[in-house]
Amino acid sequence: MSARLHAIGQARIEAEPAFLHDLGLVESHAWALLESGATDRRSPCHAPSVATLSDDGPQVRTVTLRHVDRVSAALRFNADARGGLVNQLMADPRAAVHMYHAAQKTQLRLRTQAMLHRSDALALATWQATDPSAKRCYLVPPPGSPAGAPASGLPTALERRRPRDDESDAGFVHFCVVELKIAAIEWLHLHAIHKRRARFELREGRWQGTWLTP
Repeated sequence: MSARLHAIGQARIEAEPAFLHDLGLVESHAWALLESGATDRRSPCHAPSVATLSDDGPQVRTVTLRHVDRVSAALRFNADARGGLVNQLMADPRAAVHMYHAAQKTQLRLRTQAMLHRSDALALATWQATDPSAKRCYLVPPPGSPAGAPASGLPTALERRRPRDDESDAGFVHFCVVELKIAAIEWLHLHAIHKRRARFELREGRWQGTWLTP
């Protein structure tokens, strides 16, 4: 082997993340990606896809991750209670979450169970911490309802300005905090040289990890 090829090989070996051989570090890496999605708006994990079941089959949409709690194994996002997502979770609380971090070359898939918060203490606290511009999203007609013409659904007076608190608070009746309790995390590291896959399941309050074939 030439000196140059040997150096490249050494660099690749040295660049290997430690988690490639340690399930505990894989678990920590997965949670770090999840937590970054809740705290960093620029993280690819900030906008995961959530899949639910409907009468017409599986449905998937993008949501904005607002909170991740490793201790309670839960994540949260906000939704309009009149939309298909909330109605589907009311009928069947099972949901799958998918996110992919290209820079980390890592995919996460979560198996979850939903809890819906409307007009309770958590919903109220979340609403009060929400920017008025985001609150106005709940002032439109039910999501997915026929519009007749291209439109945001907002009242004309609110199209181009921030609503006052008294204006935006009218949307609270439609506001829902969706809390997804995580039952399993599947982690997949996609790399040209080294690939790894692992699954973690919550059993009796403890995460149990298993290596899988990528």
